Amino acid sequence: MKHPAKKCLALLLSLVMAFTLFAVAFAAENVPAEEKTPIILIPGFGQTETDVFDENGNNIGHINDFQLPGLNVESIIKKVLAPAIVSVLTRSDVLLSKKITEVMADIFRPFALNDDGTPVYRREIPHYDAPFSELPPEDQAVVQHHIAIHDLDDYNDVRYYFTYDSFGSVKTAADDLHNYVHNVVLAQTGASKVTLVPISQGATVLTQYLASYPEDYPYIKKIVSMIPAFDGSQIVGDVMTDNVNIYDLDRVHEEILPALLPGNTGYQVSIALRLAPSGRVTEKVLHAALEAARKLLIVNSTMMWALCPAEQYAVAKEQYLKDGKHDKVLAECEAYDAARKALPDTLKQLMADGVFVHIVACYDEEFLVHYLFGSDGMNSDGLLTPQSSGLGATAAPLGQTLGDDYVSPHTYCDDPTHNHISPDNVIDASTGALPENTWYFKGILHTEANFHDDIKNFAAKLILDDSITDIYTYPGQGQFIDAAAAVDHSYVGSVVTYYYDAAGNLLYYTYNPTDTKPDAFWVGLHSAVNGVYRLLKKLDVLKLNLFA
Repeated sequence: MKHPAKKCLALLLSLVMAFTLFAVAFAAENVPAEEKTPIILIPGFGQTETDVFDENGNNIGHINDFQLPGLNVESIIKKVLAPAIVSVLTRSDVLLSKKITEVMADIFRPFALNDDGTPVYRREIPHYDAPFSELPPEDQAVVQHHIAIHDLDDYNDVRYYFTYDSFGSVKTAADDLHNYVHNVVLAQTGASKVTLVPISQGATVLTQYLASYPEDYPYIKKIVSMIPAFDGSQIVGDVMTDNVNIYDLDRVHEEILPALLPGNTGYQVSIALRLAPSGRVTEKVLHAALEAARKLLIVNSTMMWALCPAEQYAVAKEQYLKDGKHDKVLAECEAYDAARKALPDTLKQLMADGVFVHIVACYDEEFLVHYLFGSDGMNSDGLLTPQSSGLGATAAPLGQTLGDDYVSPHTYCDDPTHNHISPDNVIDASTGALPENTWYFKGILHTEANFHDDIKNFAAKLILDDSITDIYTYPGQGQFIDAAAAVDHSYVGSVVTYYYDAAGNLLYYTYNPTDTKPDAFWVGLHSAVNGVYRLLKKLDVLKLNLFA
């Protein structure tokens, strides 16, 4: 929700939900403050409002939601129009890729980091150094917009929201969390322990924090991870290893552009590009644009490197971090990689010492803009695979099952009486490091989890109810939950559709799609142009590569 109107709508919906969800069976009502364990939410990617200022104090971007002055279509067209025309006429790259690189640098200027990982421009990150109940209304609105868990409302006087730079340093974020635990939360509440709730990218902060501050373990009562990016996102890994589909130009024209751009736009752009630069020029420009994005957004940011899965990190670091200019970034990344590999054992040790550790993951969705990435057939929640959020869990490819002949290796659970394979035969949770303490929701998109009260209320119960020690002690609930199975009825509004269970409890809501169905004319013309193009390539008997 990048626009003010949508933010207002989100806030209004949050208020409506707050009044409709007041009856919670397990909510701890009127619990004395001294008996409450403080809760620290560690939010996900882009859930910290971050403004960037140049050397003159001018605001040059709001980077948590990509409100960027340089992202101006008219200005971009003016900058690339001349080289684009010349490149079309000459069917060669006449400064076009160079100009595209300059445009990317201008767009993503607010994200700029030096080779040592420090920001080029001043970043202003708000710090909520008070519990939710004591925050000003405008700050409460921001927190609720990003993470609204109404079943924790009775704990608002000890519920904290930790902030960090999603495009900065994972070590700095971990150091700041250590200070926040001691100098803010424990100091203000007088409590002896805290409950940590990392969400999505917040799990990378937790991973580095646990590795950096083992002396903090006695101060942790519980860790409840929601859709955690323990092994990053395959999307980031694909970008860093160039495992993308945008260089397959036939697929770009026939599948990606129509899917990526709404209505007639994708078809029109495809037709125009088919008649524009040669394939060689188009591919060179795409390479330049993607390389610029990598270097501007990821290479100098260890927070972003932490989102690169371990296997792909091992490959990508050789290309981007071994040039002698990035030694500090490399050292931080290596420390994080070691922390990530040690995390399963770290969590098990914490559990052995009496710390509650729970994980809530999702599956059975395709990657967002999946057609852009080489791993588009993998099962995910839209951003994370179950292997990442489930600490190694096995998942069948999207749309498939593990197969009737699948035999579980029982990697982390060899009890023959336990069955950690999902009813749909898609997930084997026993290969995840914590099979007895990891739950899986089917059919919830990562980016829509904040609309799902079912998964948020589920996590809230894990946070508040100390009688739940594993998947067998969560009352009336198994390890695998089908988000759609509980829906009894729905209400379709003008903007939002609400889904309820049989008791009338709101489970989740979705925004109604706008009508962007393309006209038959453009679909037909697009098909004809692509057909002619393929035919001409086949008929290029002189091998002039005019259509390459």
